[in-house]
Amino acid sequence: MAAEVIVIGGGVAGMAAAQNLASGGVGVTILEARPWLGGRIRAARSESGRFPIELGAEFVHGAKNAVWEVISAAKLKTSEVPARHWTFRDNILKEDNDLFGEIEEVFSGINVSEPDNDFRTFLKKCNELREPVKSLSLDYVEGFHAADPARVSVHSLARSEQASERDDGTRQFRIDEGYRAMLDWFSTRLRQSGVRVELERVVESIVWEEGAVQVRARTESSIEQFEGRQALITLPIGVLQQERSGVQFLPRLPQHEQAIQALAMGPVTKLILEFRTPFWPERNFGFIHALGARFPTWWSDERGAVLTAWAGGPRAKDLEGLRLEELQAEALSQAARMFKADPVKIRDLLIRVHHHDWTRDPFSRGAYSYTPVGMASMAGQLAIPAKNTLFFAGEATDSSGEEGTVQAALASGRRAARQMLDALEQDAVKPVNRPFRGAAAIPQEPNDDDSDDDDPPAHRNSLLA
Repeated sequence: MAAEVIVIGGGVAGMAAAQNLASGGVGVTILEARPWLGGRIRAARSESGRFPIELGAEFVHGAKNAVWEVISAAKLKTSEVPARHWTFRDNILKEDNDLFGEIEEVFSGINVSEPDNDFRTFLKKCNELREPVKSLSLDYVEGFHAADPARVSVHSLARSEQASERDDGTRQFRIDEGYRAMLDWFSTRLRQSGVRVELERVVESIVWEEGAVQVRARTESSIEQFEGRQALITLPIGVLQQERSGVQFLPRLPQHEQAIQALAMGPVTKLILEFRTPFWPERNFGFIHALGARFPTWWSDERGAVLTAWAGGPRAKDLEGLRLEELQAEALSQAARMFKADPVKIRDLLIRVHHHDWTRDPFSRGAYSYTPVGMASMAGQLAIPAKNTLFFAGEATDSSGEEGTVQAALASGRRAARQMLDALEQDAVKPVNRPFRGAAAIPQEPNDDDSDDDDPPAHRNSLLA
């Protein structure tokens, strides 16, 4: 089955790229491993059915970024999240918006002209900081960036703060109908543009030479091959890092592989607790930062009686071994302490706990990416095309400071589409109707005895908060 371009991964990056390519008159096929498009955007419905439950990406971070262009085009309504911050420490819950201002000063103290360092080491040198500020700064890096403070690059954090200033990033918004409404808008335009979407196609290998690609994908019952002039890979870093169950490139891509292994995929544990009625004092209180707690960040939702408990980075990794019932018990216990509520009453009010394990999901292998020390150039390196034939997109390819966000995925898909259209217009790739020398290199069925990976072969998508 032939198309000019094969897009591997139907997340935001893949959908945005496919739309732009199709608008440029290019034939596009999207291969998506899941039964639906959207990647790390996934919505459930509340028990009442009146509002969405965002299992993945939830917020629009900032008032000025690429997501707003789609929001405007799709005529979607949004609501701003209260810019209020509370701390819970020593069993006392109090509003403390000044504390967050002190955190901004911490990041403004990063000097990118000095050698890169990890955030934990950097923070130890900030002797003048109060301990609550240090604790909250660590929680922020773990939670917002899903990063290990002992690994994450302070240069990358400084870059992220600069991007936040450009985006007016202290403001947070929700799409009233949820991110699903944005995906529906994309899906309609892809269908109208003639983009072919193949769901439940798990890509196993990409055999390529300049101007031609052959993609091998597994379905539930068969193996299929797709041919094109170019391929765009939008899979999460966590998937690309899988040596045995991930996608095989033939021939290999040493520079891209170096970048893939250099970047890191951060874990997140997100529980959405849905209740019959609110038991917390303010229905839409903003954000609570519970210093030292297993779930360090909490927020509410004005659309319904829900609380979200969030942990990222090492804190999320510590929770990975717990069963959902244990996570629920921990979250309810913490909520009872924070709001001084009767634990029995809270359990009686609970309707349902919504959760998706993105780390164990074989098509994401984590929440979103971050940059370790000394690896600030790797995202840009991953975004470089291979002989104008293989291209890469997704939030991990962002080098502007937006990595880990929906806007990074969206912008990267558009960037890759421009690269591909330029290459096609310049006739930089050769026609695909000549004999394809790499065809014989497509690997045969793996021997079941050779594999010790119980997970299904991975391919995926594209985000979380």
